[in-house]
Amino acid sequence: MSFQSLGLGEPILRGVRSAGYEQPTDIQAQAIPKILARQDLIGLGQTGSGKTAAFGLPMLDRLAGGEPGLRGLIIVPTRELCVQVAENLRIYAQHAGLHVCTAFGGIDLGIQESAFKRGLDVLVACPGRLIDHLERRNLTLEKVQMVVLDEADRMLDMGFMPQIRKIFIRLPHERQNLLFSATMPKEVESLVEDFLPGAERVQIGARSQAAKTIAHRFVGVGVSDKKAALERVLERESGKVLIFVNKKINCEKLGNALKRDGLPADAIHGDKSAEARHACLGAFTRGKVRFLVATDVAARGIDVDDIDLVVNYDFPLALEDYVHRSGRTGRAGKAGRALSLVAPSEKRLHAIVAAHLRGEAVSSAPRGRAGGGGGRKRQPRRRLQRA
Repeated sequence: MSFQSLGLGEPILRGVRSAGYEQPTDIQAQAIPKILARQDLIGLGQTGSGKTAAFGLPMLDRLAGGEPGLRGLIIVPTRELCVQVAENLRIYAQHAGLHVCTAFGGIDLGIQESAFKRGLDVLVACPGRLIDHLERRNLTLEKVQMVVLDEADRMLDMGFMPQIRKIFIRLPHERQNLLFSATMPKEVESLVEDFLPGAERVQIGARSQAAKTIAHRFVGVGVSDKKAALERVLERESGKVLIFVNKKINCEKLGNALKRDGLPADAIHGDKSAEARHACLGAFTRGKVRFLVATDVAARGIDVDDIDLVVNYDFPLALEDYVHRSGRTGRAGKAGRALSLVAPSEKRLHAIVAAHLRGEAVSSAPRGRAGGGGGRKRQPRRRLQRA
């Protein structure tokens, strides 16, 4: 199957070739024809499955040659994802005469407003900053023909659902709605019922499914021994490693400790300025920083295809968080590895994830609680590997 066979026009196909794409991924092959047919669509796919091109290419194809103005809106949860989605769309759109702009916090509103005035066909925006522009009348949504809610599950995690509903109410009634997500929690289903009733669904893999290209390993480690165990792992690694912690303060502490020990490391979290996060992510992408410590929210915008290893320094508080974290490696069909350092207090959370990876039906533990099987069939406790 080729991108041309999906029905895309030549200007967008030239952009696809400029991006270096040869064959569509599964979610692109299934979603693009439906979107081109102007169907509302819900796309569920693992991280790294190619969702940006799945909605971006048909959106640009539809808007190419039309009347200028804001006609395509893509809502994303983080600045980093906003920048990366926009960069991809600009590559796809470079032969179609379309202007792609961004709206996110940390940059003066006036700078973004000036960019809108120079030309705006597609806007990639974070919810809060989009509402700021709307309230200042820097933007109008009256001509929007297509709207995409990207990473919907993380929007929920970050508390953006009230803003999302506020934005959707301002959109024209006649529009095409697209929602893409790695998972589909009940709260997102509620949004779907309100704004995308009857939408087509495209699902690659099972909900909350870890990519099959990832090898998972769990090591039992005492809390006080985690840093030493991590450094032993990093000393053997020659590629990029993404290290997850649960709290911002611990993220900064661990990043600084690794740097003091002479490792090429840094930390990215929500308390850093937008500029600092952007610089940190750039250094990691280029390989200047090979070991990046991150919180879940900050890591949502990391779209780097060559991460060799994901380390759960702190075990995630929910199954879906484990899937998101491990999905930072093993992207686009490549092999990847996920290593979790499991303290004694984290063994119940580990049991839920281990059962999921074995293909058993389990319920995710409630957020913020170490446990809560919630009706899960009890299984014999699996002994952890020792460091």
